Amino acid sequence: MKNNKTICFIGSGNMGEALISGLLTSGWTAKENIIATDINPKRLRYISKKYGVRVTIDNVDGIKQSDIIILAIKPQIVPELLPRIAGGVSSDKLLISIVAGITTKYFERHLNNVPVIRTMPNTPALLKSGMTAVCRGRFSNKRHEGIAVSIFESVGKVLKLPEKYFDIVTAVSGSGPAYVFYLAESMISAAKKLGLSEAVSQQLVRQTIYGTGSMLSKLDESPGILRAKITSPGGTTEQAIKVFERKHLIDGILKAIERARDRSRELAKK
Repeated sequence: MKNNKTICFIGSGNMGEALISGLLTSGWTAKENIIATDINPKRLRYISKKYGVRVTIDNVDGIKQSDIIILAIKPQIVPELLPRIAGGVSSDKLLISIVAGITTKYFERHLNNVPVIRTMPNTPALLKSGMTAVCRGRFSNKRHEGIAVSIFESVGKVLKLPEKYFDIVTAVSGSGPAYVFYLAESMISAAKKLGLSEAVSQQLVRQTIYGTGSMLSKLDESPGILRAKITSPGGTTEQAIKVFERKHLIDGILKAIERARDRSRELAKK
């Protein structure tokens, strides 16, 4: 059943496009109810042509026509943007932020106590396989939360969490796809150095990660149990794991995620 609320996307990059696609293909709303804004006219022409939604370079105009505002911009842009759009954001609108590191209190303070839902999606939303965490601000209620949950369920799974965990969520699932891509790059590079062609290396690694992700998603066993099942004593996998352990890989992953969490906290202070 379609929703007749008008949604304005402030920012029409990859995540904004993923949500537009998800909302339309899931039947959540009709294309006439979506407005997309962006600083790049070429990007807006692409979005308009592909999805048939309304577009504008005027953020305030888009906001005034909307019931729901989805803020899909880089955190560094937020301080200069909010004063420009504050006049168009009234308390009867719902602001949904996918901006990393920026708290609900920050938006409430600069936008006249507007109802805010903070979210942290990730890029697999482009394939409707995303993971999104959501939390409510002070002036939002369960109805607002339900709207946000239904929007992000159109592009994957949703988890409701207290806001105090969002810097960790950003570091784990928000940035997580990049860690997996980094692993894939490293495996492909190793395969090529050991003698495989680019094409063969790509195919082996891509399908291995895809299949392994499917196992994690569909099977009940923990990652540790799944790993143990293919780590035979004295076998090749065990030898590789021992190298990881000698190189303190787990400690490195912890430090990397801690640093990403800390960066999310730093963004909130700017």
